[in-house]
Amino acid sequence: MNPTNATPEEVLAQALTVRDDGQEPKFEPHQYECVLLDVARAEQAPYEDFPTALARSVKTSDHADALVFAADRARARDSFGKSAPVEKVMKSAPNAIGLDAERVAKAGSAPRYTRDDYHGEMLEISKREARSGETPAAAFARLIEAGRFDDLYAAGERAEVVEVEAAMTKAAPEDRFYPMLLDLAQMRKRAGETIEAACARLMSEDPVVRDAYAATQGL
Repeated sequence: MNPTNATPEEVLAQALTVRDDGQEPKFEPHQYECVLLDVARAEQAPYEDFPTALARSVKTSDHADALVFAADRARARDSFGKSAPVEKVMKSAPNAIGLDAERVAKAGSAPRYTRDDYHGEMLEISKREARSGETPAAAFARLIEAGRFDDLYAAGERAEVVEVEAAMTKAAPEDRFYPMLLDLAQMRKRAGETIEAACARLMSEDPVVRDAYAATQGL
Protein backbone atom coordinates (compact mmCIF):
# COMPACT_ATOMS: atom_id res chain seq x y z
CA MET A 1 0.00 0.00 0.00
CA ASN A 2 1.46 3.32 -1.16
CA PRO A 3 0.57 5.95 1.49
CA THR A 4 0.52 8.78 -1.03
CA ASN A 5 -1.91 7.00 -3.37
CA ALA A 6 -4.13 5.28 -0.81
CA THR A 7 -7.88 5.18 -1.36
CA PRO A 8 -10.29 6.51 1.28
CA GLU A 9 -11.24 2.91 2.08
CA GLU A 10 -7.59 2.00 2.79
CA VAL A 11 -7.11 5.04 5.02
CA LEU A 12 -10.27 4.24 6.98
CA ALA A 13 -9.34 0.57 7.38
CA GLN A 14 -5.90 1.52 8.66
CA ALA A 15 -7.39 4.06 11.09
CA LEU A 16 -9.49 1.28 12.61
CA THR A 17 -6.39 -0.87 13.15
CA VAL A 18 -4.59 2.08 14.78
CA ARG A 19 -7.40 2.53 17.27
CA ASP A 20 -8.47 -1.08 17.80
CA ASP A 21 -5.23 -3.04 17.37
CA GLY A 22 -2.63 -0.51 18.47
CA GLN A 23 -0.88 -0.36 15.10
CA GLU A 24 1.21 2.66 14.18
CA PRO A 25 -0.39 5.10 11.74
CA LYS A 26 0.84 4.73 8.16
CA PHE A 27 -0.62 7.95 6.80
CA GLU A 28 -0.28 11.66 7.40
CA PRO A 29 -2.74 13.46 9.72
CA HIS A 30 -4.34 15.33 6.82
CA GLN A 31 -5.11 12.06 5.01
CA TYR A 32 -7.12 10.75 7.95
CA GLU A 33 -8.85 14.12 8.26
CA CYS A 34 -9.81 14.24 4.58
CA VAL A 35 -11.55 10.88 4.95
CA LEU A 36 -13.19 12.17 8.14
CA LEU A 37 -14.73 14.97 6.05
CA ASP A 38 -16.03 12.33 3.60
CA VAL A 39 -17.58 10.35 6.46
CA ALA A 40 -19.31 13.45 7.81
CA ARG A 41 -20.71 14.31 4.37
CA ALA A 42 -21.97 10.75 3.91
CA GLU A 43 -23.77 10.96 7.25
CA GLN A 44 -25.07 14.52 6.79
CA ALA A 45 -28.84 14.77 7.16
CA PRO A 46 -30.79 16.91 4.64
CA TYR A 47 -31.65 19.46 7.34
CA GLU A 48 -28.06 19.85 8.64
CA ASP A 49 -25.36 22.26 7.61
CA PHE A 50 -21.93 20.73 7.28
CA PRO A 51 -20.35 21.98 10.54
CA THR A 52 -23.26 20.50 12.53
CA ALA A 53 -22.99 17.19 10.65
CA LEU A 54 -19.24 17.06 11.24
CA ALA A 55 -19.62 17.74 14.95
CA ARG A 56 -22.28 15.02 15.21
CA SER A 57 -20.19 12.49 13.29
CA VAL A 58 -17.16 13.09 15.50
CA LYS A 59 -19.34 12.47 18.56
CA THR A 60 -21.38 9.48 17.35
CA SER A 61 -19.73 7.72 14.37
CA ASP A 62 -17.40 4.80 14.99
CA HIS A 63 -15.53 5.49 11.75
CA ALA A 64 -15.15 9.19 12.57
CA ASP A 65 -13.87 8.29 16.04
CA ALA A 66 -11.22 6.00 14.55
CA LEU A 67 -10.12 8.64 12.04
CA VAL A 68 -9.78 11.33 14.72
CA PHE A 69 -7.81 8.90 16.91
CA ALA A 70 -5.48 7.93 14.04
CA ALA A 71 -4.93 11.57 13.02
CA ASP A 72 -4.00 12.44 16.60
CA ARG A 73 -1.61 9.47 16.79
CA ALA A 74 -0.02 10.46 13.48
CA ARG A 75 0.42 14.02 14.68
CA ALA A 76 2.00 12.80 17.92
CA ARG A 77 4.33 10.57 15.89
CA ASP A 78 5.41 13.51 13.75
CA SER A 79 6.13 15.68 16.77
CA PHE A 80 7.95 13.02 18.80
CA GLY A 81 11.14 14.44 20.28
CA LYS A 82 10.06 18.03 19.80
CA SER A 83 9.20 20.42 22.60
CA ALA A 84 5.66 19.97 23.85
CA PRO A 85 3.43 22.78 22.60
CA VAL A 86 2.13 25.29 25.11
CA GLU A 87 -1.54 24.60 25.82
CA LYS A 88 -3.77 27.09 24.07
CA VAL A 89 -7.13 27.93 25.59
CA MET A 90 -7.56 31.32 23.94
CA LYS A 91 -8.45 32.07 20.35
CA SER A 92 -5.52 31.14 18.13
CA ALA A 93 -4.25 33.45 15.44
CA PRO A 94 -5.72 32.68 12.01
CA ASN A 95 -3.43 31.05 9.45
CA ALA A 96 -3.48 31.66 5.70
CA ILE A 97 -6.67 29.62 5.22
CA GLY A 98 -8.45 31.41 8.05
CA LEU A 99 -7.39 34.83 6.79
CA ASP A 100 -8.56 33.95 3.29
CA ALA A 101 -11.92 32.78 4.67
CA GLU A 102 -12.38 36.17 6.36
CA ARG A 103 -11.57 37.91 3.08
CA VAL A 104 -14.02 35.76 1.09
CA ALA A 105 -16.82 36.03 3.65
CA LYS A 106 -16.54 39.79 4.16
CA ALA A 107 -15.64 41.04 0.69
CA GLY A 108 -17.19 38.36 -1.53
CA SER A 109 -13.79 37.78 -3.14
CA ALA A 110 -12.81 34.61 -4.98
CA PRO A 111 -11.53 31.89 -2.63
CA ARG A 112 -7.91 30.80 -2.90
CA TYR A 113 -8.49 27.38 -1.33
CA THR A 114 -10.84 24.44 -1.83
CA ARG A 115 -13.95 23.58 0.14
CA ASP A 116 -12.07 20.74 1.84
CA ASP A 117 -9.31 23.14 2.86
CA TYR A 118 -11.75 25.46 4.63
CA HIS A 119 -13.64 22.61 6.29
CA GLY A 120 -10.40 20.91 7.33
CA GLU A 121 -9.27 24.11 9.01
CA MET A 122 -12.31 23.86 11.29
CA LEU A 123 -10.92 20.58 12.60
CA GLU A 124 -7.47 22.06 13.11
CA ILE A 125 -8.84 25.04 15.04
CA SER A 126 -10.87 22.71 17.27
CA LYS A 127 -7.72 20.80 18.16
CA ARG A 128 -5.69 23.94 18.79
CA GLU A 129 -8.33 25.63 20.91
CA ALA A 130 -9.58 22.66 22.96
CA ARG A 131 -9.58 23.58 26.63
CA SER A 132 -8.00 21.51 29.37
CA GLY A 133 -9.98 18.26 29.63
CA GLU A 134 -12.03 19.09 26.51
CA THR A 135 -12.04 16.76 23.51
CA PRO A 136 -11.66 18.19 19.99
CA ALA A 137 -15.26 17.14 19.31
CA ALA A 138 -16.53 19.12 22.30
CA ALA A 139 -14.39 22.07 21.27
CA PHE A 140 -15.82 21.84 17.75
CA ALA A 141 -19.38 21.98 19.06
CA ARG A 142 -18.55 24.90 21.37
CA LEU A 143 -16.85 26.88 18.60
CA ILE A 144 -19.76 26.31 16.20
CA GLU A 145 -22.15 27.64 18.85
CA ALA A 146 -19.92 30.70 19.29
CA GLY A 147 -19.92 31.42 15.55
CA ARG A 148 -16.20 30.75 15.28
CA PHE A 149 -16.54 28.89 11.98
CA ASP A 150 -18.98 31.19 10.19
CA ASP A 151 -16.35 32.63 7.83
CA LEU A 152 -14.77 29.24 7.09
CA TYR A 153 -18.15 27.68 6.33
CA ALA A 154 -19.16 30.61 4.08
CA ALA A 155 -15.83 30.43 2.23
CA GLY A 156 -16.24 26.68 1.78
CA GLU A 157 -19.67 27.17 0.22
CA ARG A 158 -18.29 29.85 -2.10
CA ALA A 159 -15.36 27.59 -3.04
CA GLU A 160 -17.79 24.86 -4.08
CA VAL A 161 -19.59 27.27 -6.41
CA VAL A 162 -16.26 28.29 -7.95
CA GLU A 163 -15.29 24.62 -8.44
CA VAL A 164 -18.58 23.92 -10.23
CA GLU A 165 -18.19 26.97 -12.45
CA ALA A 166 -14.60 26.04 -13.30
CA ALA A 167 -15.61 22.49 -14.19
CA MET A 168 -18.34 23.79 -16.50
CA THR A 169 -15.87 25.82 -18.56
CA LYS A 170 -13.89 22.69 -19.47
CA ALA A 171 -16.58 21.44 -21.84
CA ALA A 172 -18.05 22.93 -25.03
CA PRO A 173 -20.97 25.30 -24.41
CA GLU A 174 -23.51 22.85 -25.82
CA ASP A 175 -22.30 19.95 -23.70
CA ARG A 176 -20.93 21.40 -20.49
CA PHE A 177 -23.06 19.89 -17.79
CA TYR A 178 -22.23 16.18 -17.86
CA PRO A 179 -18.43 16.57 -18.11
CA MET A 180 -18.69 19.06 -15.25
CA LEU A 181 -20.78 16.62 -13.24
CA LEU A 182 -18.26 13.82 -13.76
CA ASP A 183 -15.34 16.06 -12.76
CA LEU A 184 -17.16 17.23 -9.65
CA ALA A 185 -18.24 13.70 -8.73
CA GLN A 186 -14.61 12.61 -8.89
CA MET A 187 -13.66 15.38 -6.45
CA ARG A 188 -16.64 14.86 -4.15
CA LYS A 189 -16.79 11.04 -4.20
CA ARG A 190 -17.18 9.66 -0.69
CA ALA A 191 -15.46 6.61 0.75
CA GLY A 192 -16.95 3.48 -0.83
CA GLU A 193 -19.05 5.48 -3.33
CA THR A 194 -18.97 4.88 -7.08
CA ILE A 195 -18.78 7.74 -9.57
CA GLU A 196 -22.33 6.94 -10.69
CA ALA A 197 -23.63 7.09 -7.13
CA ALA A 198 -21.76 10.35 -6.53
CA CYS A 199 -23.35 11.88 -9.66
CA ALA A 200 -26.82 10.83 -8.53
CA ARG A 201 -26.24 12.19 -5.03
CA LEU A 202 -24.98 15.53 -6.33
CA MET A 203 -27.98 15.88 -8.61
CA SER A 204 -30.41 15.16 -5.78
CA GLU A 205 -28.69 17.00 -2.91
CA ASP A 206 -26.62 19.89 -4.25
CA PRO A 207 -28.58 23.02 -5.27
CA VAL A 208 -25.54 24.42 -7.10
CA VAL A 209 -25.41 21.35 -9.34
CA ARG A 210 -29.16 21.48 -9.94
CA ASP A 211 -28.93 25.15 -10.92
CA ALA A 212 -26.07 24.37 -13.28
CA TYR A 213 -28.13 21.62 -14.91
CA ALA A 214 -31.09 23.97 -15.34
CA ALA A 215 -28.87 26.66 -16.88
CA THR A 216 -27.24 24.33 -19.41
CA GLN A 217 -30.59 22.80 -20.39
CA GLY A 218 -32.34 26.13 -20.79
CA LEU A 219 -34.82 25.35 -18.01
